[in-house]
Amino acid sequence: MASSVVRPAPLPRIGALRAAGGVSTIAIAVRPDISCLLAIGLSAWTFADAVFPAAAPGRGLVAYVATGIVAAGGLITSLVLHEVGHAIVGRWIGLTPRHISLSLFGGVTVFDREPGTPGQACALALAGPVANLLVAVVAGIVHVVLVDAGADPLAAAAAASIVVINLGITLVNLIPALPLDGGHAARAVLGVVLRRPDIAGAIADAIGRALGWTMVGVAVLASASGDAAIAVWAALIGFAVHDHMQRVVPMTRSMSRAPLAPVLRRDDARRVARRPAA
Repeated sequence: MASSVVRPAPLPRIGALRAAGGVSTIAIAVRPDISCLLAIGLSAWTFADAVFPAAAPGRGLVAYVATGIVAAGGLITSLVLHEVGHAIVGRWIGLTPRHISLSLFGGVTVFDREPGTPGQACALALAGPVANLLVAVVAGIVHVVLVDAGADPLAAAAAASIVVINLGITLVNLIPALPLDGGHAARAVLGVVLRRPDIAGAIADAIGRALGWTMVGVAVLASASGDAAIAVWAALIGFAVHDHMQRVVPMTRSMSRAPLAPVLRRDDARRVARRPAA
């Protein structure tokens, strides 16, 4: 899961980024949390145990594990590219990306301020899913080329897994629930439609909380049925949503009026202009 977050902070110097263990990509510091190792391990286990043996049967455990690690690396790379998409569009609309944080629960791009208009907020929110969609297209082309060339089925399966990963990231982030990208876009659109940014934020907030508890419920059901992989990932998504709700949503809700203020002011001006003179 990934979402854009605004957190005013002084721009760190390059030396500070290096001291913090950050890695620079396109002049943006990427700060992976130690929990990323757990994400890589869980992803590699899922692919090596449940996906690749079905896609390319008859191979040894080492081959499945090695390909699973490659696919897990593709997952982390896809999350980074998702956040880079946010950062690129953020710069395009005049924001300054501070850094990208990665953890077991996904990624977050930290900017210096909120977008100035609802249109900018939507563009910023949808940039990440669009980036993953592009990665899925490229990986899909690679998969087709490998299949047509008669390459190792395990390699073709690895390319297909990158397609599935990026389509999954795209679809999940389009859900109109905070703190997902779809929730940020929905909040901006509803704020204009309802002319009440606070109500729009509350709606996206409520959908986000419902999504979190739903995923926890899915995890419980999957665990009861013996599907460990689905149980683990559903639980992670559910708790990730709740974690972001606790840390991110209160801040973004308190700032939710700012991006819509110019639109509301223009609308008020039009109403005043149409008002008949006394």
